[in-house]
Amino acid sequence: MRKNWLWVSLALMLSACPMQQPPQANATPEGTSDSLQGMASDIQGVMAEIEAALRAILPQSVSPGLSDFSVLKALPKLDLQSLLSLKPQGFFPLATQYLPRGKIECVGGNCQLAGPSEDLEVSFKNQASDPWNFLLADWNSSQKPPSSPTVFAHPPQNRSDTQEVPTKAFFALDLGKNGSNEGEATLSTQWRQSACLSGKYLLEPVSLNLEGFLNHPTAAGRLADLRKLRFASSNTRLSLEWELGLVTQGNNSGLFSKGMVGINGSATPGTCGSLLERFDASTGDLDVELSTRNHSMRIAFGVTQVEENPTRIHIQNGYLRVDNKVVTFAGILDDQNGNCIPGENLTLNFAGGRTMSLEAYLTQYMQARPCP
Repeated sequence: MRKNWLWVSLALMLSACPMQQPPQANATPEGTSDSLQGMASDIQGVMAEIEAALRAILPQSVSPGLSDFSVLKALPKLDLQSLLSLKPQGFFPLATQYLPRGKIECVGGNCQLAGPSEDLEVSFKNQASDPWNFLLADWNSSQKPPSSPTVFAHPPQNRSDTQEVPTKAFFALDLGKNGSNEGEATLSTQWRQSACLSGKYLLEPVSLNLEGFLNHPTAAGRLADLRKLRFASSNTRLSLEWELGLVTQGNNSGLFSKGMVGINGSATPGTCGSLLERFDASTGDLDVELSTRNHSMRIAFGVTQVEENPTRIHIQNGYLRVDNKVVTFAGILDDQNGNCIPGENLTLNFAGGRTMSLEAYLTQYMQARPCP
């Protein structure tokens, strides 16, 4: 059965090839729970440090709700099309086909257009007596050659909604507006050709590469160090790779993650030549690592079958290593009894031949509670 793009996204995060030699289980439920909860505590500490640092970087009155980071919480709800159509209201036409451009000056959250620019240049400060800070979005990367022109793309289901998108863009944050660039990012994207509009593209990347950094405002090292984020798609494979360190000094990160997830299959060209609209997944590979200052984790597993309506994911050769202790697992990941705690049909194997379902483990050791 062919899956739509939403389902492909889920499969991309779950599919994995079986390991050739799964390790022997030597972890206990109690020890695994302690390590996972310790890792969760470490992550909460890193997030609190990042939040405090961002408050030191960002102006206090950029927009309502920024102080409680509701903007950050809303980011997962924004798709690529929405992100590319965001525009400071009042400075740009209501039409969504062009990327935002111009020189803007903001003092205490009150902004005004200061002049034209082929880029988006925002100078901001909290009070008139403060030094300027500077945020740049260079849509064709002219300030970090080689440059690359923007193109126009549209959603596969809407030929009239063409939007300007970058093929290479450069972003910079300069605190004090002195050329120091405390933050930089480079985005490179190849868009899929549209089969409906000549010379236009789909809002569907053939490849996407993003890398960058943000220095810590009050301590040595970097608040965020995105060394790699790569996505690639073809009619036979989708792949995602990443390497990210948060609160990093040298080789020591408060939170570090790296991984590679791929899914193999076949695509039948959809609307306007879209390949992501109808991608039939078959096999895949996954290797994900996560570490904090005190704990580490690695996970891999294989998916042999996926059923829909209801969703049932058949898993084999599951492997979870937490702090050098291993849990193996296999079975079907679902919520057959409808209590909102998945895993009654997925078996976890611990040291000494001890077994239990994922649902039982989440209930007994991770404080999971069924829905009303």
